[in-house]
Amino acid sequence: MQINEKRILFIFPNTSNVAWISSAIPILAGIAKKNNFKTSYFDTYNYRKSLSTDDEKEIQGGFKAGYKLIFREQLPYENIAADLQRAIDCLMPDIVAVTALSEEYEFFMSFWGGIRTPEKTKVIIGGIHSILSPEKISESLRFDLVCTGQAESIFPEILSRVNRDESLDAIAGTFYLNRSTNEIKKYPSPGLLPSDRLWNTEPDFSLLDDNYFLRPFDGRTIRRYEIELGRGCPYKCNYCGNSALKNALLKPDEPVSNFLTRRPLDSAFAHFNKMIREYRIDIFQFTDECFLAHPAGWLDEFMRRYAKEVARPFIFQTRAETVSEEKIALMQKHGIPFQVSLGVESGADHILSEICNRKCTSGQIVSAFDILHAHKIRTNAYFMIGFPYETRQDFFKTVRLYRRIKPSVSSVSIFQPLPGQELTKLCIEKGFITGREPMATFTSHSILNMPSPYLSAKEIKNLWRVFVLYSTLPEEYYPDIQKCESDYDNNKDLFEKLVQLRWEHDYAKERRDISLLNF
Repeated sequence: MQINEKRILFIFPNTSNVAWISSAIPILAGIAKKNNFKTSYFDTYNYRKSLSTDDEKEIQGGFKAGYKLIFREQLPYENIAADLQRAIDCLMPDIVAVTALSEEYEFFMSFWGGIRTPEKTKVIIGGIHSILSPEKISESLRFDLVCTGQAESIFPEILSRVNRDESLDAIAGTFYLNRSTNEIKKYPSPGLLPSDRLWNTEPDFSLLDDNYFLRPFDGRTIRRYEIELGRGCPYKCNYCGNSALKNALLKPDEPVSNFLTRRPLDSAFAHFNKMIREYRIDIFQFTDECFLAHPAGWLDEFMRRYAKEVARPFIFQTRAETVSEEKIALMQKHGIPFQVSLGVESGADHILSEICNRKCTSGQIVSAFDILHAHKIRTNAYFMIGFPYETRQDFFKTVRLYRRIKPSVSSVSIFQPLPGQELTKLCIEKGFITGREPMATFTSHSILNMPSPYLSAKEIKNLWRVFVLYSTLPEEYYPDIQKCESDYDNNKDLFEKLVQLRWEHDYAKERRDISLLNF
C-alpha cells in the first residue's frame, strides 16, 4: 500500500440470497480507482435470509426453477454485524460508502446500529432511497453525507475533498451532518449531467467475483449482464420510482427531456465488447425503462451495430404503446433473438388509468402481445396486485387478461407504497397506511389496510401466491387452486403439484417462441 493512500469500503445491503450487481458499485469503484483510492467491498448476499423475491416468484410458478443452480452455501444472518465490524477494523477506511434502495436501506439499518467506525471515517450513503427520503435518513444522525443527486456528479468531489483532508461541507447535492452540533445542512443538486459526461467513467468490476455474472434462465445457468443504454422514462405512472425520481431530480423549471438521456453508441459498444471479452457474457439485459421509445432511426443504427459487433441474445423492457409492427420488424430483421418484457400490472382499466395513471388500456396491452406472438418473440409480463381500491373482481380481470395474452414467462408483485410515489401519498390520505410501517418486499405481504369490499392484506398475499395458477391452468383446476388460496399451510403438497402441472401448460412451447438459449 502506498503511503497516504486513501481507503474506501463499499457496502451493498443486498436483500437477495444470490450475488447480483448493484448498478452503482462498478461506477463508484471506477470513480474511486480514477482518484487512486484503495477499494474494498462488503455485500450481504451470502448471509442466510428469508426467501428473496426471486425465490418466491420461482416457487409460485412465474419462472422455471433455477436459482438452486447458482445457490452457494450461506453464512448465518447473525454474523453480518460482527463480520462487517471486523472488515472496518481491519481496513480502517477513510470512507464507508453505502448504496441502497428503500427496502435495502431498512435492511441495512437493522445491523448498522451497533457498528463502530474510526473517528476519521466519513460515512456516506447514496442511491434511490437517499434521493427520495433524505430527511429521514439524515435524522438518524448516522451519516456524514446523504447524497441527493447523481453519483457521477457528486462522488468525484467527495473523493477529492477526502484526498485533500478537507471538510465535506457545502457539496452540491448532499445533506451534510456537522458531528459537533448535529446540525444538518442541505445543499441543492447541481443538476443532471448530459449524456456525454454521464458515461465517461470506466466501471471497475475487480471487486466482484464470477458469481455476480451467473443467472438462471429457463432452468439453465447463463452468464448475463445488465447494461445501461439510457436513463429516465417519459411516462408518469403513480406507482413507479422513475416518476418519483423525476420529481426529485428535476428543478421546477427544468424540461422533462433533461431527465431522459441516451448513451452515446460508441460508449455503449465499447462496454459491450469489454464485457464479452473479459466476462464471456451470453445474454445482455438492457436496463432502459422503455427501450422502444427510442426513435426508429436510433434503433435501426443500434441494431445494425449490435448484430455486427455483439451478436448476443438480449432482453429489454418497453411499454405496450411503443410496440408496433414496424419497430418489431426493424428489431427482428437482424436475426438476433430477444425477449420483450412489458409492464401489464392490472387487467382492470380503472386501476390502470385512475389509480396507476398509466394511460394505457388492456386493449393496447392485448394488441402489443398479439404483435409479439405473431413474430414468435419470447415475452415476459410484469403484473402487480394489491393496488389501492382493488377488489377480487379486479384481480380476476387481471387473471383473464393473462389468459388472453399468454406471456412466455411472468412476474407478479405485491404493490408497495414506497417513498416519493404519488400512490403512497394517496394511501396515507385515505388511511390505508400511516406512512410509518416497516417496509415489505414485493413478494412478502401487503401493508395496506383497506376496508371491504377492497382486498385485505391477507387476501392480497393469498391471491398473489396462486395468481399464476389461476392464470395458466384450465378452469377445471380452480377448486384445487381455491383450496391453496384459502388454506395454503394445509395444502402445500397440492400447491407444489399444481405448480409442476402449470409448466405442462407452457405458452412459449405451444407457440414455439424463438429461444434465446440456442443461438
